[in-house]
Amino acid sequence: MHAKKRVRVDSLDVRSSYSHGFTVTFGRLIRFHIESFLKIICH
Repeated sequence: MHAKKRVRVDSLDVRSSYSHGFTVTFGRLIRFHIESFLKIICH
């Protein structure tokens, strides 16, 4: 019973860390595109 609880927590941690990494990567991509877009407009 205790082992099952621990496995469930581990899977939740993995899922939350994976979603966090995805959000960070997505945010960096958006920022990069916005910066390049602004550079094109300025030049």
